[in-house]
Amino acid sequence: MAISRRALMSSLGASVLGAGALSGCGEGGLRGRGRRKKTTPPPSADPLAEPDQALVLGSLGSAHGRSSTFEKQISIAVEEAMIDVNARWEGLFGHDVTMVPRHVMADPGEDISQAVAALADQGVTAVISSLDEDALLAALPHFVEADIAVIDVFTSGMTLRGPEVDAANMLTRLTPNNDIIATMIVDESKSGGNSPRVGASGTIVYVSEETTQGKDLKDRIVHFGNPARVNVVAEHFYPFGEIGDIGAIVQKVVSAHPALLVVNSGAEAGPLLSALHEATLDEGNRPTIEIPVRLSPAATVDYTKDELAPECLTRATGWEPGGELTDDHINMMLDRDRNLLELGYAYSQQAYDAVVLACLAAQNGLSTKGSSIAANVQKVLTGDAECTDYGLCRQTLRDELADGSRGTIAYQGRTGALEVGGVGDAAKGSMRTYTFGPAGALIAGSATTFDSSQ
Repeated sequence: MAISRRALMSSLGASVLGAGALSGCGEGGLRGRGRRKKTTPPPSADPLAEPDQALVLGSLGSAHGRSSTFEKQISIAVEEAMIDVNARWEGLFGHDVTMVPRHVMADPGEDISQAVAALADQGVTAVISSLDEDALLAALPHFVEADIAVIDVFTSGMTLRGPEVDAANMLTRLTPNNDIIATMIVDESKSGGNSPRVGASGTIVYVSEETTQGKDLKDRIVHFGNPARVNVVAEHFYPFGEIGDIGAIVQKVVSAHPALLVVNSGAEAGPLLSALHEATLDEGNRPTIEIPVRLSPAATVDYTKDELAPECLTRATGWEPGGELTDDHINMMLDRDRNLLELGYAYSQQAYDAVVLACLAAQNGLSTKGSSIAANVQKVLTGDAECTDYGLCRQTLRDELADGSRGTIAYQGRTGALEVGGVGDAAKGSMRTYTFGPAGALIAGSATTFDSSQ
């Protein structure tokens, strides 16, 4: 009889979601009496043997800032992946994989180094992070010092890859970075036409929350736009979650009349676009100008319950990282929280895959050390044998190991096919595109691919 996911979850208890005990053993030798005899050193450990050691993982999120919007989706997916790894596929190296309780930053001024030290004290060697750019940047040196691999499912800002940041190859990011996003935006802005209702090709108005990611994305748009004669002709930043005077923003957008409006925000994009739409209508309720809009993932939500102007979102396009959502993934998430029907599933695919990748990287490297896990994440995404779940991938590696060889796998999990580049950022992958109906209903489109290696 099939075991339900709810039954699995209740049976696992703290062994899956809580911290597990770690044990170690030392080796000693015996000395004989009299003169020491010449001895042959013991044989070295089999380099192809699985270690008899449990893998201990950690996870970090935030109750504030831009990543807080997705905390529920990410935390649920991490927990569900742990259930699958242990109850469905019997853990790793003969042990259950342990996940210590998730640490959620409650205050932006929190000293994250204390959380990292606590993870290290509990034997954690890899963490799944959904911290924002500022928090992760502050935590990164402490992760490096503690030899803890970081698999990041959320950030996109290039500040984490700046020349002054020494990540020591311990940071892997699974979502498109701002270089990829900026390139997409620059390309879209070139679609202006000759109609007086359409803005001049290559002109962008940028509206964003005043965050490190938001400022960096604007800088990357300028960086990639300049050679292509694409310009940010107006910009507006506002404090996180506090859009302020919408009328003033609308006036700035209408005056600039760009080929593309970029709104890097949360759901406050809805009222902004509603006011913008009404400001462009003539006496017969016909639009006098047309401005396509590119929305960020946090603004890619269903607006049908909001009192917005009809058709105000029909020229808007949103996106989320990852390939097509499978029924299995959606049902897994909804089984835990039906509110996700409205909240959506953004970043949950990456969160699930991050747990699996940490385990597969440990299996591939035959080590639970953080540096080994970090070095092997890229390898298990780009090998020869394609596999779509932890069980199949791990068994492929173990079968090769039993034959005295090392096989290679290409894990294509909930996120879809993904490759990580030399710096540790997603280089090839997928994005889901969304449009909106006349009443603001979110309409899922097909997934498109990105490739920063070209």
